[in-house]
Amino acid sequence: MSLWHIDYEIDKEYWRNIFYENLDYGKWHYTCASRKSLYWFHLMMFNDDKLKKIVKPLEQDLNIYGLNNAPRFSYLFPNQKVEHHLDDQVKKEFGVKININLLDTEITIHMEHKPYQYEAALIDVGHVMHGVEKDPNARLTIGFFLRHPLEEVYERLDKFSLIKNG
Repeated sequence: MSLWHIDYEIDKEYWRNIFYENLDYGKWHYTCASRKSLYWFHLMMFNDDKLKKIVKPLEQDLNIYGLNNAPRFSYLFPNQKVEHHLDDQVKKEFGVKININLLDTEITIHMEHKPYQYEAALIDVGHVMHGVEKDPNARLTIGFFLRHPLEEVYERLDKFSLIKNG
């Protein structure tokens, strides 16, 4: 398995407002530099102390606070595609990601070219090819890339009863 649903309710409006209020911290994702059309906006690596304080309660709720973690917002424009890839293959620091949908439309990730819809999920992005197919809706997520073994992150989420069964 490469995706586990997480039982977590997030205040979507609150986090969307954080995203829009902090656009100055954003930058284009490094993969966009070689593309003819810039399609993926990657926001807030949370290097700023103010932003670290903002995200800390969410990390605590998910039982991932203190881990080697890179929180970020990701925005994808409508009808754009993210090619299938492994995360951090350049740095050889494979890990896992927790992604939480911040919009009111459903989002889908393709794992090994099979679609999976989710609201909040633990995803093995470092070992399983994944991407996003074109969709008429924009996509905004808050995510946590964790440089830890899948089993460790899964157990931490499960300890807080966040892993959905079935």
